[in-house]
Amino acid sequence: MNYLKIILVGFLGGAAAWFLLWSFLPENKAIEPSPTPMPIIVSPDFWQKIVSEHGLSTVAIQSFKGGKIVKEGSGMIISSDGVIITTFDVTAGADVFQVLHGDKILRAQQVRYDGSKNLALLKVAATDMNVTRLERNYQFQSGQDVVVSGKTVELSSPTVFAQRGMISYILSKVIVIDTEPRYFLSGSKVINNSGIVVGISYLRSGAVHLITAEAMDDFIKNYFESL
Repeated sequence: MNYLKIILVGFLGGAAAWFLLWSFLPENKAIEPSPTPMPIIVSPDFWQKIVSEHGLSTVAIQSFKGGKIVKEGSGMIISSDGVIITTFDVTAGADVFQVLHGDKILRAQQVRYDGSKNLALLKVAATDMNVTRLERNYQFQSGQDVVVSGKTVELSSPTVFAQRGMISYILSKVIVIDTEPRYFLSGSKVINNSGIVVGISYLRSGAVHLITAEAMDDFIKNYFESL
């Protein structure tokens, strides 16, 4: 009878020890639920705010030949004393240029251009102008969201426009934006979702192309170094 008690006590003690050991094993501990990540909410006026912030450093450009408008596009101010960069598409073949900024119509002089780079610089007599910030180190990838924004002229006044786009494909020297091609898009800013200018747009073969901010920045630096 005593042997039976000893065996029973030993069995119960072993079972209790096994239960305690099992409960402390890592894989058998209760798993605390991880917090659900908060979703990133983008307000409906997200892009509108970005475009609005760029309006002060964006201009509309009209190019004339023989007293008639031959080209129309946009440009961006890159120095406070009135230097503006646009695409050569906007200025090619013209001899008179005017820049519309705010409520002013300013006569501009073309101070540098490069047809192979499709870039041109205009200069207006102005001071304390808002300047565009360029992101020369931006890494382009297919599928990135951008907005193409500039100014066009309506009833002799510059009007801001913007349209959403996406980086479609990238080749060695060609970047194409998937967005609606419109005749006035040349010289428009291409802005990323951080609100920084990563390029300038132009039209080729019915598609919207992009010149990188890096190429623009090099063109601008070469101009100022030559002064």
